[in-house]
Amino acid sequence: MEAVFGLLLMLLRVSHGVETSCDGRQDGAQCYGALGGTVVLQLMDSASEIFRYEWSKNNKTAILQGGKNKKLINQIEKRSSFSDGTFRINSLSRTDSGEYTLQTYDSSGQRSEQRTLQLFIQGVEAYCDGRQDGAQCYGALGGTVVLQLMDSTSEIFRYEWKKNKIITILRGKKNNIVFNVIDDRSFFTPSDGTFRINNLSRTDSGEYTLQTYDSSGQRSEQRTLQLFIQAPVSSVLLVSECLSQGWTRVSCSSEGGDSPQYSWTLDGHTLTDAELLSGNHETNNIILKQDVSGRLVCSVRNHISSVSREENISTCKGVETSCDGRQDGAQCYGALGGTVVLQLMDSTSEIFRYEWSKNNKTAILQGGKNKKLINQIENRSSFSDGTFRINNLSRNDSGEYTLQTYDSSGQRSEQRTLQLFIQAPVSSVLLVSECLSQGWTRVSCSSEGGDSPQYNLTLDGHTLTDAELLSGNQTNNIILKQNVSGHLVCSVRNHVSSVSREERISCIFINCTLSNGTHISQWVSAATNTLCIELTTAPTTETSTVGKETVNTVTITNVTSSNQTVTSSISDDPWYFRKNNVVAIAGVLLALVILVLVGVAVICSQKKQKNDKPKEETDEQELTYADVRFMQRQGQQVQKRAEVEVEYGQVKFPQRPRQSVERAGDDCLYAQVHKDR
Repeated sequence: MEAVFGLLLMLLRVSHGVETSCDGRQDGAQCYGALGGTVVLQLMDSASEIFRYEWSKNNKTAILQGGKNKKLINQIEKRSSFSDGTFRINSLSRTDSGEYTLQTYDSSGQRSEQRTLQLFIQGVEAYCDGRQDGAQCYGALGGTVVLQLMDSTSEIFRYEWKKNKIITILRGKKNNIVFNVIDDRSFFTPSDGTFRINNLSRTDSGEYTLQTYDSSGQRSEQRTLQLFIQAPVSSVLLVSECLSQGWTRVSCSSEGGDSPQYSWTLDGHTLTDAELLSGNHETNNIILKQDVSGRLVCSVRNHISSVSREENISTCKGVETSCDGRQDGAQCYGALGGTVVLQLMDSTSEIFRYEWSKNNKTAILQGGKNKKLINQIENRSSFSDGTFRINNLSRNDSGEYTLQTYDSSGQRSEQRTLQLFIQAPVSSVLLVSECLSQGWTRVSCSSEGGDSPQYNLTLDGHTLTDAELLSGNQTNNIILKQNVSGHLVCSVRNHVSSVSREERISCIFINCTLSNGTHISQWVSAATNTLCIELTTAPTTETSTVGKETVNTVTITNVTSSNQTVTSSISDDPWYFRKNNVVAIAGVLLALVILVLVGVAVICSQKKQKNDKPKEETDEQELTYADVRFMQRQGQQVQKRAEVEVEYGQVKFPQRPRQSVERAGDDCLYAQVHKDR
């Protein structure tokens, strides 16, 4: 597989590595970086002895400022790092190109040195032979691809190169180029048939077809190629961690890069199953077995780039425990893959002979005063003056061990036993909390590895009580009652290890409507909540029609930090429809109607008296009265009592034109008052 990959990269001719380095200690140095990649610049031997220094771009922008006993100022620290004279810049862009000047100063403020370097940022360049039908070619995003389309155009009467069989990119006759639609970023060389495309974008991906024609217009040849544009891998991060069993967890991650593929080597060879506890040499996360050490390299590549990172991995020490075995019947515990230190006796100097055996069968230790020590597991253990140290413990080491001592006459002077238990230590703890619909909090605590794990949960430093627990009792799955919040710690332990995880627990109730109209009403975690974090206007709008007016009611929900919401209502109803004013308005209207009726009666009586007297000219006024109804409003959910819907009108006294002829009769129009229930 690696051989095939290597051959493919050779064919692609990647001209620039994604990570480059340059010695900028010489004045006028020229340095190159790959677009989207990393450049490592050696600016000075050491910054520790320089009183003050400044590194600027184009004599304008100060990029780095620092010095002896001075705080470092780095204007691009989000994508760069500076360490003792070496400046590492990641995620390079074309704007990073330019002239950079380093100036150093002594304690008197005099400039002691000045030197410049030119930095050029170039796209990754790849090559592909497209003369074979169905060729697959790869180019780097932002870079350049050189495509070999044909040997030469001198013998080809006419040719066309199309994208996706629709867009004609290139057309020509023999050595003459008729047109090139992307000539602003590409160049075609008729003499060797190569097409060079710069500043590649993802839209350049597609199927390209070359068609050639003879002088009679007949198509003589057709072939296609697939062009894929990928983002190159820019950098690799390698992180190692010792686990409690003495294993080593290693994680390899890449920044950028489409379809990255991983590979591992240890001291130059591919990792084997004998060295790997989990994962394989093609994954990005592995666990190395105990005692595996050496120069570990993680390589990340895709079709247009390859970057690697290396680290020296040393042997991780397992968990070490100790036990006093001088008491008969002692119980001792050791960690799987770790070390146990057993105190078997005070001193061996005065004991004529002793023997330490396992399960009354196998003699592990034999020795005594003026006698040579015999140790059956000396390749992983040591014995010194009564203390026995056993490394790289396995489950086979579990058992009952018996110590017997003898005097010079051969009589047994003492015998005592100890039980040794080997347990896998707890390596990590996962704590997960979830807010339930009733406002309760479900908490789950789980451990990775570990024999016979025991769980303990505390809240703000105290053991959980029945007043806080809805279910569960010192188990790894509990449910907390509503309004229980604080600093929750889950501890997992066994006889050889103890690991804990902590989390801030708090559930709040939210009730709001988002800008897109989605209504949310639920319990959520305060720590992770991203909804309803501000006052939200217009959760619900109720519309009703009264007469010719539209009434809109808007509810505003104010989400507080406690487990409750404060909801208020603002209505844009007319003032006479508001809850507190309806009764008063109804009374006023009733009184007004009575007054109007009395007034109408008086006016009509006067008009009857005046009708008997002829007048040539009178100023008469026509009375128009409202038809007033009282109706019960429907659908007002926010009102605690039924509201009264009022249909109202106006009393008008229009000016009538003068009439020369006296009008007989009664012009009174009376209102009708209805009250509907």
